[in-house]
Amino acid sequence: MFYTLTANPAVDMTVSCGPLVPNENIRSGSASYTPNGKGLDVSFALKKFGVDSVALGFFAGFTGKYIVEETMNMGCLCRPVWIDGVTRINTYLNDGENEYGVLNPGAPLTPQGEQELYKILDTAGSLDCLVVSGSVPPRASADFLDQVVNHAQARGADVVLDLSSGKLKDLCQKKPLLIKPNHHEMREIYGVRIDTHEDAKRALRMAHESGVQNVLLTMGSRGSAYFSNGEDVWYARREFNIKLVSSVCAGDCTLAAFLYKWYENRDNVEEALKLAMATGANVAESVGLGDFSHVDEYSRRVVVEKLPR
Repeated sequence: MFYTLTANPAVDMTVSCGPLVPNENIRSGSASYTPNGKGLDVSFALKKFGVDSVALGFFAGFTGKYIVEETMNMGCLCRPVWIDGVTRINTYLNDGENEYGVLNPGAPLTPQGEQELYKILDTAGSLDCLVVSGSVPPRASADFLDQVVNHAQARGADVVLDLSSGKLKDLCQKKPLLIKPNHHEMREIYGVRIDTHEDAKRALRMAHESGVQNVLLTMGSRGSAYFSNGEDVWYARREFNIKLVSSVCAGDCTLAAFLYKWYENRDNVEEALKLAMATGANVAESVGLGDFSHVDEYSRRVVVEKLPR
């Protein structure tokens, strides 16, 4: 079974409004509140594909209670670790032309909370694959993510990492099954600006040299992605445009869709990339995960090619 870890979850407030004016109050046209966090998004998306998972994370206060309740209302299993404080609220503003995100730090983590999570990992049943996504809370131990990976791998579980911090490069030494950086993160971590296929292949090669087994590299608003298994590289692009409503959740759902098609059949790269690109595009057209209503249609309009070595 898949387990997902969201160490620093959030309630996402997504607001549609007019142009932002300094020192003026702006009336919003609408506002929505959704339980969120990159690992949680993976669990939510997997559930839409009919795949059960267990969502792990640290939760605090009234916002933490809201996230856990909504997670279970969506039909997802959840094993929360309760900590003191209040789980953060992140705000996303869309003024019709631009999107702005204000991300808060989150409730501070304690050594006791960390140990409780490690105990869950040590005793969880059917822990086949752990997806670790997003940021870590304030005051987390310097080796917190190392310990998470160690405890999962000690159980024989695969580890998938979707992290934006420089810590990702260090964790690649532990040979995770898959990492999912975007092109901005790839540049920050490996120093490669990706403008061409050759740039992408060079960055992917560097990731494999650092230890990772497979890489799913997403290119954001460019509407494309690369996948490498260390031997071959595939390139996927969508041949349709979308109207961006919110990029929140899109990358996480892209990862979930890819795992859904690829995890049990590692030769199924093309179909996994098509579904991943279609799902990410569909989610970007809505607030939150949406209903995946255009995924099948969009999948047929994604082109995948294997690049020359």
